Amino acid sequence: MKKIVIGIFCLVIALPSITAFANSSIDALLVTGRANKYHNWEATSAAINQHLNDAGIFKVTKIVTSPSGESLDDFKPQWHKYDVVILDYEGEEWIESTKSAFVEYIKNGGGLVLLHASDNSFPNWKEYNDIIGMGGWGAASLHSPQLSTKGTPKGGSRNEKWGPWVYYHNGKLVKDTSPGGTFHPPGQDFLATTRNFEHPITKGMPENWLISKDELYSRLRGPAKHIDILVTGFADPAKGRASLYHEPILFTVQYGKGRVVHSTLGHAGLRDTSDAESLNNLGYITTLQRGSEWAATGKVTQELPDDFPTAYTKSNRVTSSSHWTNLLDNDLSDWEIFMGVPHASVEFDDDFSVEEGKPLGVNVDPKGVFSTKQENGETILHITGEVFAGLTSKKSFKNYHLQMKMRWGDKKWEPRLDKKRDSGVLYHAHGEHGAFWNVWKSSLEYQVQESDMGDFITLAGPKADVRYSKQGKRHVFDVWKDYQEWDGYLHAQVEADRPHGEWNTLDIYVIEDQAIHLINGRVVMALKNAKDKNGQPLTEGQLQIQSEAAEVDYKDIRIRHIQHFPALLKQKAKL
Repeated sequence: MKKIVIGIFCLVIALPSITAFANSSIDALLVTGRANKYHNWEATSAAINQHLNDAGIFKVTKIVTSPSGESLDDFKPQWHKYDVVILDYEGEEWIESTKSAFVEYIKNGGGLVLLHASDNSFPNWKEYNDIIGMGGWGAASLHSPQLSTKGTPKGGSRNEKWGPWVYYHNGKLVKDTSPGGTFHPPGQDFLATTRNFEHPITKGMPENWLISKDELYSRLRGPAKHIDILVTGFADPAKGRASLYHEPILFTVQYGKGRVVHSTLGHAGLRDTSDAESLNNLGYITTLQRGSEWAATGKVTQELPDDFPTAYTKSNRVTSSSHWTNLLDNDLSDWEIFMGVPHASVEFDDDFSVEEGKPLGVNVDPKGVFSTKQENGETILHITGEVFAGLTSKKSFKNYHLQMKMRWGDKKWEPRLDKKRDSGVLYHAHGEHGAFWNVWKSSLEYQVQESDMGDFITLAGPKADVRYSKQGKRHVFDVWKDYQEWDGYLHAQVEADRPHGEWNTLDIYVIEDQAIHLINGRVVMALKNAKDKNGQPLTEGQLQIQSEAAEVDYKDIRIRHIQHFPALLKQKAKL
């Protein structure tokens, strides 16, 4: 069953590339799926896939292995079907037949590009060490460098027994046999120096150029045979734990007939997403795209970008996932209003007619329940709360990070004068207005209520799987419990809201039928397998902001597309 699931996943990932780039001439295989506790393969592989597709000359197939610790018996790529393999893998060794086929593929002319954490893999596989030239710490379980802040840093598993330490010093290439393993200084901007101006990958590059917010792997060890160092990097010694020498960050290896490109660039930690600066600086992107073409064909047809970085200027391109879209302007142009049935206590002007028991309807807001105002140069959404109502986005959204800030006002209205101040943010809203209480659409709710921020409520039929326990009379989100189907009201695991009158930050991360709620940066709720009232997967929908008998302000309402949950959030939510 594992093999079937992996195959289906890979097929889904590959199809957009095949469709979009039917005329692409280079078949590329991206291998990913495992990393140590310091790296986020989901972020790195998403960025790699995006950058290769953006080049317009690659047809990318992405294979994700089984998770770390599980069997790799079914991992048997057909290496020979591809012009180049891009390795974004840091994990356990493959089975012998897969390893042998991989070695034969490279030896007989296959191309290989390995990136950053991949050079930590397979320290005890001789042929792999020969293929990559030099490597880092060693497999996922071995990457635990002990770095000193004074003197010569200590390092990880690969050391002088694997081969020399290769670096540039005073303009000369040095192969140093002194003891020590790999290390790196903290992630930072650092200076790259082009060493081979005639190689197709680096042709046209300036002598010095800046790398953005990345790790500079230092003191790589290995056989270092048949290598050609194209670019080195030098970190600021004043920032600590830095090498005193110019360390290789991009080099090639000739292995049999195969062309190998080894780049140490492209770090992404658990807190990072695919829009991390390290994955989107133009030095990284250009060497990835050009390096992959050269590994596959021996030539480079891609021109050097006009905005390639210089010695004084960084250059970054971000993926669409990093672009925030503002959803709040003075005219509420991205929204429509739906007013519910007014409470009997609400007073209207004599010339306004209210039909008892019926909602006021779309964009009928005689009491000005929803309005905007300017405060310290910021646009504020002000909700009086006098009538139960919903501010509904005109667009439907899928796979996103929604963020906004809110604070409570002072007023409360019937029928909640003696209750907590209440509002709410609804997502995956669908169907007709008024499905719930004659006001809101069928949806999932991020509860906004005094001392109950981030609670989860299903409105008008949906269900989802959540982890929860019963604590007295309340059902509470509990990451240590098994998933169970849920509908109704589920309390968050902590109450993290701020005092009355202060701004709270609300975050909702949504991927398909899964969601994570945060309040003021703390994970308080997670759910998966959301379904509508008919049992169909609930993967997208409109947004609604509730007016619910309490005065409340919202600001900084913005949304951005994401491809996956940030790894650290996913880990904390146990999704």
